[in-house]
Amino acid sequence: MKLRTILILLAVAIAAAVAIYLFSPSTLAPSHPSSPSSPSHPSTLSAPPKAVSVNAIVVRPQAFEELVTLTGSVISNEAVEVRPEISGRIVSVNFREGQRVTKGQLLVKLFDADLQAQMKKTEHQVRLDEDKVRRLKQIRAVDGVSIEDLETAEATLEMHKAEIDMIKAQIAKTAILAPFNGVIGLRNVSEGAVVSPSTVITLLKDDTQLKLECTVPEKYATTIKQGTRISFSVRGKQLANPLTATVYATDPELDARSRTLRIRAAIDKTTDLLPGMFADVMLNMGTTNDAILVPTECVVVDIKGAKVFVAHNNRAREVRVETGTRSQETIRVLSGIAPGDTILTTGILILKDNMPVKVTVTQ
Repeated sequence: MKLRTILILLAVAIAAAVAIYLFSPSTLAPSHPSSPSSPSHPSTLSAPPKAVSVNAIVVRPQAFEELVTLTGSVISNEAVEVRPEISGRIVSVNFREGQRVTKGQLLVKLFDADLQAQMKKTEHQVRLDEDKVRRLKQIRAVDGVSIEDLETAEATLEMHKAEIDMIKAQIAKTAILAPFNGVIGLRNVSEGAVVSPSTVITLLKDDTQLKLECTVPEKYATTIKQGTRISFSVRGKQLANPLTATVYATDPELDARSRTLRIRAAIDKTTDLLPGMFADVMLNMGTTNDAILVPTECVVVDIKGAKVFVAHNNRAREVRVETGTRSQETIRVLSGIAPGDTILTTGILILKDNMPVKVTVTQ
């Protein structure tokens, strides 16, 4: 028993000695001198950031012709889808595809034999009613018939005359006429086809005067008046000089969804243009003599808006700006910077506010 107790006490003492050795401050502390990575070592003090080499320009006022580029379409003077007003079977197609037609010319004729027969029947009934009314008037002169009978006969006569007018209107709808002068497109039906008011027979376009239609942003809407001259070009067609058009009408109000104003202009020269062509429209908003222009690469756009970097005391300063018209190479700055400011043009993506920079002015 004594031996066992001695062994237990000896084991506890050994364990305690090991624990004291392992967790003593002398064991935990490093045995070597402080390394260069120690915060107290002189070599680990943060060095000043290295200046970034950038190019810059000095802002100077200059003349600027403000051109606003919009998108539009070339449209016909008049255009319509030729459709029948009533359902029926086509008995004749009286035009050739691509033919120039005149207003009132018969294009398509629908089957109307049933209506013609109904017309003859009603006309015969009218003649009978007229004879009856004439006889009743003669008898009425000698009080041989009541006034009610005469009035009933006259009402029946007028009703049948009205039926004739209605049948004539239906017969007229079987003749599909050209509503204006123009060029017929490709036809979508043939003789014998049964058509309805939803059937597009062909297209008719008046190309004697082509128009240009486009939408103008709210910002410039008030500058567009009747008589305003605009220039444009069409894609896929190389022209020595832009085409021109004169605004003749505008919508009375802005579109509530897009906040744009729709305008139409008469094209001055229509050579080799087709309705439906896509147009790049240029609006000349005038010339400004003291505009501030910066290269497009200088302006950075983020969720807060547009900004540029201005050099001040060899540091890059972030400045928020309001931009205007943009061209392929420059952007007009409306506010935020002033003439004489040094605008950084390179290293824009790596610059941060208050970062040291080494500036080289390129102009």
